[in-house]
Amino acid sequence: MSSFKVRPSKPAAILGAIFGVAVILFVVLGGIGKGGPFIWLWVAGGLAIIGFNLWAAFGKRGATEVVEYEKR
Repeated sequence: MSSFKVRPSKPAAILGAIFGVAVILFVVLGGIGKGGPFIWLWVAGGLAIIGFNLWAAFGKRGATEVVEYEKR
């Protein structure tokens, strides 16, 4: 069985990281939750989006999925 790794393009991954920054800025500056625990969930989600996309863009093993298939 053969397999290959699929990575997003660098521009797409960087755009995703920028989206993560926008999520954090919107939540913090917009005051969603007004300092309650829900705001930390959004910040953690934004940081996860940023980290995942930067890993996919610049990591040597930054594949977001592995596709396996059988040769016939």
